[in-house]
Amino acid sequence: MRATLNGTKPLITSVCYVRHTINEPQACARFVADIFGLQQVASRDGELAFRSDDRFRTVSLSSDRGDGTSIGIEVWDDAALQEIGERLRAHGFAVRPASPEECQRRYVQSALLADDASGNRIDLVTRPTRSGRRYFPPRDAGIVQFQGIGLRSIDHARDLAFWCLLGTEVTDWVGDIAYLRLDHLHHRIALYPSQRPGLLYAAFEVEALDQIMQNSYFMQENQVKIVQGPGRQPASQQIFLHVEGPDGLILSYVTGTAEIGDRPRPPRQFLPIATSLCNWGSESKGVPELSAQSLPNRREA
Repeated sequence: MRATLNGTKPLITSVCYVRHTINEPQACARFVADIFGLQQVASRDGELAFRSDDRFRTVSLSSDRGDGTSIGIEVWDDAALQEIGERLRAHGFAVRPASPEECQRRYVQSALLADDASGNRIDLVTRPTRSGRRYFPPRDAGIVQFQGIGLRSIDHARDLAFWCLLGTEVTDWVGDIAYLRLDHLHHRIALYPSQRPGLLYAAFEVEALDQIMQNSYFMQENQVKIVQGPGRQPASQQIFLHVEGPDGLILSYVTGTAEIGDRPRPPRQFLPIATSLCNWGSESKGVPELSAQSLPNRREA
C-alpha cells in the first residue's frame, strides 16, 4: 500500500516539472516550442521556461551546470514535506531544505532538495505556482498536460526504495524496469536500469490516438528523430511516441494510460523481451534503456 500522511492524505500528489541542464539552450528551446509544441513563457535567471497545462511552467532549460537537472515532485503540504524529510534521512538519503532563492527559482512555496541513490536530483515541493492564463501553444500538438517521467537508475534497488519512501507503489515490472504510480493512473514514473543516471524522457499527455499519429507524421516531415513509436505498452496500455531533439533531449507524447482501481493488486511481471515494451512492434535501437537488448537475457517461458 502507498504511504500516506496520518493514514489519510497522500505524501506526494504529482510530477510537476522538469528542470533540465543542456549544452544548446536556444536550439533546444526551438525544438521544445516550435516542433514539440509547448508554450514558451518569460525566462528568468538564464532559464528558458515552457508550459504544457495550467501550471506556471513544467519544463525549464538551462546551460548552468551548477544547479543541474532536477525533477519536481509536488508534496501535499508542509507536514508531509517534514515527514518525507525524516524518512529519507533515516534511510541515509541526502536531503536538505531549499533556500528562499532556490524556492523562488522553482516557483514554489517550500522545498526539500534530495538525491536518490543514483544521484538524480529530486525537488520535493509544496504549492507549485499555477498560471491564471490559458495554456496556448505555438502549434496544435494536442497536448493537455505534463504526464510523467522516465528516469535512468544505476542503483536500482536503492532508487526504488527512495521512491517507495515518498509513497509511490510499483504497479508492474518489465524485466527490472519498474512502473510507479502515485495517483489513479497506472504510472507517472518509470525507473529504467542504466549505466548512467539522469532524465530519460519527459512525457506529455495528448487528447487521443489521432494526435499521436498526427505528431508522428509531423516529426517525419520535419526530419525529427523518432526514438520509438508509435507504440503501445502492454503493462499500462499507454500509447506513446518518443522523439529526440538537440542534446539528446527526449520528449514523449502519450495517451490512453490505464487507470488503477481502488482494489489493490500485486505488481505483475512481464518478460524482458521486445513485445513487453511495445506490443505494436516498434523498437528503439538508439536508446539502450528503451530497447529489449538492454534487458536481462532470460529465456521466454
